[in-house]
Amino acid sequence: MKITYAAPTPALQRLFWWLLLVNILFIIGARFYFHPLTSGEIVRFEVAKETSVAEHIIQEWKHAGKFDKAVQSIYIDYLFIILYTTGLSVACVYLSRLTGHEILIRTGKVAPWLLIVAAVCDVIENVAMTRSLLSVVSRWNVTLAYDMAAAKFSIIILCLLFILVCLIFWGSNKLFRGKNSFTFF
Repeated sequence: MKITYAAPTPALQRLFWWLLLVNILFIIGARFYFHPLTSGEIVRFEVAKETSVAEHIIQEWKHAGKFDKAVQSIYIDYLFIILYTTGLSVACVYLSRLTGHEILIRTGKVAPWLLIVAAVCDVIENVAMTRSLLSVVSRWNVTLAYDMAAAKFSIIILCLLFILVCLIFWGSNKLFRGKNSFTFF
């Protein structure tokens, strides 16, 4: 079988580092902006699963003065969806190429398509959560948000595990092949 290996380009490497930096800065900035609301509280609302749990979380937020921040965080999450899906897609492609292993490179090309599915799930989840926050908390919206969150998190975890595997392969290449492997920086 013919090897179709393609080394990572300098442009792809720059894009990887820029997207990593932008995502990190966004996460840090959002953490400070939405304080005292935490990302854990948003995730808890995403996976509430039961209407009574979702209603209780909303009441807690209203009582603690976090409700407006919760609504804002869902709207700002649309920007984060673009950032994290693009960042993870580029990371999967770049790091898979860095390994030099054809199977990982091929798999890295599939990851962006999976992340598009995760982005669609995240958008549907946000719409359902917004309807629960600004309208009536219905069983349909809570269940839809839960199911979409589960699908989104599953895909993201799968991509993160793939990135970890690529880093392990890249590291082993660096250790055992020395100068023949590509550099990370």
